[in-house]
Amino acid sequence: MTQQSKKSVAHRLLGHAGIYAMGNILRQLAGFLMLPIYTRYLTPADYGVVGLMIFAISLMELVFGARLYWAIPKYYFDTKDKKLQASLVSTAMILTGAISAAAAIAMVFLRQPISKGLYGTPEFASIVGFFSVLLLTQSLEEYALVYLRLQQRPWFYITVSFFRLAIQLGLNVWFVVSLEMGAMGVAVSSMISSSIFALLLLAYTLRQVGWHFNGAIAEKMIRFCWPLWLGGFAGLYIGSANRYYLRIFTSLDDIGLFELAVKFSTIITVLIWGPFATYWQVERFNYYRQGNAESIFQNVFYFISTLMVVAAIGISIFAGPVIRIMAAPTFYRASEAVPFLAFGAVFGSLVIFSNFSFLAKEKTGWISRNNYLTAAVVTVLYLSLIPMAGHVGAAMALMLAQAVQFFVVHRASRSVYDMGISLRPLVGMLFISAVVCFLANVVLTSDSLLHDLAVKTLLYAVACGIILLPHWRNAETRRLLHELAPRFFPKHATDI
Repeated sequence: MTQQSKKSVAHRLLGHAGIYAMGNILRQLAGFLMLPIYTRYLTPADYGVVGLMIFAISLMELVFGARLYWAIPKYYFDTKDKKLQASLVSTAMILTGAISAAAAIAMVFLRQPISKGLYGTPEFASIVGFFSVLLLTQSLEEYALVYLRLQQRPWFYITVSFFRLAIQLGLNVWFVVSLEMGAMGVAVSSMISSSIFALLLLAYTLRQVGWHFNGAIAEKMIRFCWPLWLGGFAGLYIGSANRYYLRIFTSLDDIGLFELAVKFSTIITVLIWGPFATYWQVERFNYYRQGNAESIFQNVFYFISTLMVVAAIGISIFAGPVIRIMAAPTFYRASEAVPFLAFGAVFGSLVIFSNFSFLAKEKTGWISRNNYLTAAVVTVLYLSLIPMAGHVGAAMALMLAQAVQFFVVHRASRSVYDMGISLRPLVGMLFISAVVCFLANVVLTSDSLLHDLAVKTLLYAVACGIILLPHWRNAETRRLLHELAPRFFPKHATDI
């Protein structure tokens, strides 16, 4: 392969990465775009019911879902045999589909005791029943989308994601606004939209790969994935168990306020970290293999951490006015938790960045150990802060635990593979962030919305100037910025 053809392949792959990232964004936008409606037509308790149910479904997926997402791409490209590749995809879908269907049926029959255990009352048994269907449909959707990526069909992928978003929004408006079904409306619309696309994508995928089950392949994929399932428990617990602790120590209202605050913090992971990670997860290994890549890792770390911190400051100080504009007064207190969750998202993303040292040296056991250490830390923090401060305490606990995890992982990773990253610039940015957020959200707040927005805008502009100016003066940072932009946004569709 010539050097020119190698560059063409690399450019096409990076273009695909940008399109897939946009598709992922579209698939996750429904919850955020629905906020003005949810916060007007749902009570905080309704929103809490939905949030707690989503946590339960995520837990059930880990326990009973037999998710094999990680194994499919690995073994798919281990062979050139098209029949074996088709058998791999078909086997994964059949195995997971059968187990997920059994789990979903069990949830339907046990919906009343599950509601009692989850909410403390059987009142929400019907909602449990509707959401249980997602155990099956979401897995089928995900497998089909993985197959589209294996086929390198990015535009089909983004088209599916767009129509999925449109139908989800339309059904939500119909059931929540027109029929005024509250949390039940969210459950019904989620079930219908997921079922529609699961069936359509299942039909497409099975038409391509056929209906085959290979026991040897199934055993191989399970052996590969089960350690990742164990690690997934800790990750889910760290980020989502707060909902259950909130239900025990406070109320469904607090869960609803926490869920609204989380939606703002996910802007960082969905719009910034997600697209970056889609590109970086491949390129980081290329740089590592070249040797002497420490300066590259250092500059990339400064670039993405600066971008996320600047976004976190904006989200932290403008969430209050935005919630006041779009939501009912019962949701206003959600803004108090946003700063902690926003910076928690920054720390969580930087943990993933730092974990590369363990991946590069095949020391993946460190990642699971660090996750379980963080789970222990966050448990102590949840039990200490949630009874005292409700949804704000949950947000504080999560941020502190993720900060501890980041600094522990950073220190441990240096002994495995030192990327040469100094934390001084990050600590400086965090100090500026704390000062600006305190001034904007505590000292200089105003009952006048326009005055409040003006003050926050001025403070944000000053903070951005202080943080960004040193980076903009750095020639290497400017070069990196010019290099990354066209890789995510190709000038011509024919480039990809």
